[in-house]
Amino acid sequence: MTDQAPPRRGRPQRISRDQIITAALELGPADLRMSEVARALDVGPAALYNHVRDREELLALMAARILDETEYDDFEPAPGATWQEWITAFARATRGAVVANPQLLRYVRLTSAPTGLRLDRIEHLAAVMDGAGFSTADVQHCVQHVYTLALGEAWQQALSAGGEDPQFAEFGRGVNERSADLPHLADMVAARPEADAQFAFALDCLLLGLSTRLG
Repeated sequence: MTDQAPPRRGRPQRISRDQIITAALELGPADLRMSEVARALDVGPAALYNHVRDREELLALMAARILDETEYDDFEPAPGATWQEWITAFARATRGAVVANPQLLRYVRLTSAPTGLRLDRIEHLAAVMDGAGFSTADVQHCVQHVYTLALGEAWQQALSAGGEDPQFAEFGRGVNERSADLPHLADMVAARPEADAQFAFALDCLLLGLSTRLG
């Protein structure tokens, strides 16, 4: 009886979506290529497309994984919290999760690939708002508005990563050229509100607006 031939080393027959995301995160999002991910997993590029549609979907999945590793899903306030406290906790957690991950900002889909805990938290938020008397439409608009606030601020901070926000700098140059006849705008340029104050202002406006609608 002859000895059996040793098993051939070759590419693994199966990979999972989680393995693909992990390999992509190790490579990083900058100039990510599907061929590089396939090479890292020792599979052919075609094997990736059994699990992800294209590079854009992979980047969105990477962003979702990063968000899952933050405290984004742990925003639930103490028992008996008011609807204002629920929205404030949700808004701060959403903002923190997005702003902390600017490298994948354009691919963040806060409502996609949700974890069970995330769904439970948002369901509880919706239940508290419903109990306070808000309509389903108002709850939906509120959740979407919080996402918009968080993503908008994250974009501002990403633009300012290398120093001054180029949009604000351009605005400031235009105002400074006419500072004598634009005194209020000149004061705005000089004030330069910081990010925390800007977010607190936007959140206050949201809460006051909701209070008015409820009233």
